[in-house]
Amino acid sequence: MVVLGRLVKAVGLRGDLKLLASADFWEAALASGHLELVGPAGRTNVSIAAHRQQGAGTWVLRFAAFADHAAAQTLVGNDLVLDGAPDVEPPASLRPFQVRGLRCVLVDGTPLGVVEDLVAMPAHALLVVRGGERDYWVPAVEPILRRVDLEGGELVIDPPPGLLEL
Repeated sequence: MVVLGRLVKAVGLRGDLKLLASADFWEAALASGHLELVGPAGRTNVSIAAHRQQGAGTWVLRFAAFADHAAAQTLVGNDLVLDGAPDVEPPASLRPFQVRGLRCVLVDGTPLGVVEDLVAMPAHALLVVRGGERDYWVPAVEPILRRVDLEGGELVIDPPPGLLEL
């Protein structure tokens, strides 16, 4: 299950809702046939009739089954999730849900740990790798990030000297 974001506000009279996108969000996911709203009342299958970006990290969505402001208001606080294997084009750049749980190894094959997260930063994303009792923060950039094998469950890095001692 991939959490795409949280519905934070009903917008307008036609039932539009503002979505605060998560780090796992990518626009193509809005066309998926596996979208659900998850909240206190349970799970509801949904489809997106229209969408538009509204500022950095926020989107305005119109759901096919909710056509007025009152209906939209009842959905505020729900998470929009993609449940199951994505049936749409994958994201162009790595998202946290894709790398969490991958084994992280050095170019020489030495295991470093398991990827726990991919954190967006102003300059570039950082991989959080848990190795034993320690977390390593590794820039997710070339030439450090050498290979990502999503199907094989492995990520290969070539850190510069001293990076893993920080």
